Amino acid sequence: MKEKNLRRLILGVYDTAIDAIVIGLVLMMLVVLGFAFVDVLITLLHLIPTLHTTALDAGDFRDMVTSVLDVFVVIELFSTFIDYVKERRIRLSRLIDVTTVFVLREMLIKVYAKAFSTHELLVLALLLFVLVVTRSIAGRFPPRSPRED
Repeated sequence: MKEKNLRRLILGVYDTAIDAIVIGLVLMMLVVLGFAFVDVLITLLHLIPTLHTTALDAGDFRDMVTSVLDVFVVIELFSTFIDYVKERRIRLSRLIDVTTVFVLREMLIKVYAKAFSTHELLVLALLLFVLVVTRSIAGRFPPRSPRED
């Protein structure tokens, strides 16, 4: 009986610690998401005066595109953490989605900046292909819930 109570106590402390850590991470992600959004707004406000002229700085515009893509990556990560808080598990499909968004971000930044080698682009394209195939397989064969066992 004492062993069951001790086990229940240890698992309770573990669950509480994990909850506190995850909630702290979610709060930090909210702050990061807020800063990323503010960065996009500041970059946009910096670009507005040059929009009506032909003197639009390609570097500044590239920075804004990069900032917007960063926001999408943070949103996907945030969504993964929220799913964990709700379901107490991380779905493989969600991790694949986050990784896919990150790889697409890298590809778009490299292509837009015209700062890539063919080898880099092919490796990223292959990785993207593997992620899409893996995502398709993960969607086709979802894990069984504990209730089905």
